[in-house]
Amino acid sequence: MESKSTFRRILPYLLLLLFSGLILFVAFHIPQKTKTKLQTLTDPTPKELLSMLQKESKIASTEIIVHKIGVYESNTEFVSINPATWKLGTRLCVIPVDIKILYGIDLNKMGLDDIQLQKNDTVLIRLPNPEIIDQSFEPVSNHQEVVTLSTGQRKKVGESTMQQVKTMAFNDVVNNNKILKENFADEIIQNTEIVFTSMLKPIGLTPKFVTKNS
Repeated sequence: MESKSTFRRILPYLLLLLFSGLILFVAFHIPQKTKTKLQTLTDPTPKELLSMLQKESKIASTEIIVHKIGVYESNTEFVSINPATWKLGTRLCVIPVDIKILYGIDLNKMGLDDIQLQKNDTVLIRLPNPEIIDQSFEPVSNHQEVVTLSTGQRKKVGESTMQQVKTMAFNDVVNNNKILKENFADEIIQNTEIVFTSMLKPIGLTPKFVTKNS
């Protein structure tokens, strides 16, 4: 009986000692694992940095939807007008077109020469200029949205003519890169630099950005 009583008295101390040993074991091993992980991120090569940055292609671009109206004039000339500058006149076919544009920095155009490790843990990054990366236009699914006029001897507007109008409106938008640049380029570059900086700072690198035409 006395031995059982003694064991019960020392049991809390044994548990406390076991718990303390477990804490020391964990505390000793966690820094070793952390150090090993950090070692894989220190002194990266330009190839490793390029691969890491190119995985963030989504943050370097934005999708833009442009609503355009394509107009086929009765004199067979194709024109494109903005709804804000609508003018009355003789129209044969008026078609709304939704144009999707992926605009931004194409990180796949970056090469090893665009990542240069410099003194004082600085890395020079040359970013391509923002541009149209991808483009498409939605077909007119609801033909009730298409306004057509056919009087007298005029021929009815067929599907091929509608396709020409949509293509014309599409080309009018994507060929005007100046408007896209004025409205989106600076913001995309700034956002890309912010994200890249947040990625490089934790591994001890300070980025310096330039565009390829600088």
